[in-house]
Amino acid sequence: MAAVGAAGIATSMAQVYSVNAVGYVNKTIPANGFALISNPLTAATNTVNALFQPVPAGFQVFVYVGGTYQVATYDDLEGAYLPATAAKLEVKPGGGAFVKNPTAQPVTITFVGEVPQGTLTTPLVAGLQIVSSQVPQAGTAKDLGLVGSAGDQIFQWNVTTQKYDASTFDDLENNWLPALKSLDVGDAFFLKKVAAGSWTRTFNVNG
Repeated sequence: MAAVGAAGIATSMAQVYSVNAVGYVNKTIPANGFALISNPLTAATNTVNALFQPVPAGFQVFVYVGGTYQVATYDDLEGAYLPATAAKLEVKPGGGAFVKNPTAQPVTITFVGEVPQGTLTTPLVAGLQIVSSQVPQAGTAKDLGLVGSAGDQIFQWNVTTQKYDASTFDDLENNWLPALKSLDVGDAFFLKKVAAGSWTRTFNVNG
């Protein structure tokens, strides 16, 4: 479901050097189905209207804000998502959104931008939220640095069954039960935290 490509671009001026890793990620949304996806790269503009293009008429993006969904629907006559308030919402690395493909054919969305690097921290609130790894890598949430606390829950959307796969953190086992499924690059999931915290990881393309 995902393809990722990256190239390091190095520029120099005198003895000052900077390195940016840029790339792309393709996410395929199933026909007549939902997917829970992230924006895995930092784009120049991270709004719904800029990120989720091109798409067919009626394609929808559901951004979870303050416990409710803000829904943006693509209008092919306007060439933009409506309403404008939802279209302007940002989906940055570390977050995510539900998307709905209303057509009989799969839809592929290509994300283009910089790979997040350095010390990456995603604030986590008590309660329910959509989150994702800021590092565009595949693996379980635990593999990607998420630390669980007793009673925390993860709900991963299964695009095949169109249902959630749920896991709860067991502090006695020090693990998620049942075992977490692997996330593809660009996948997001619902996390229900017992108490506020953060998801922090340090990452650099060159190690």
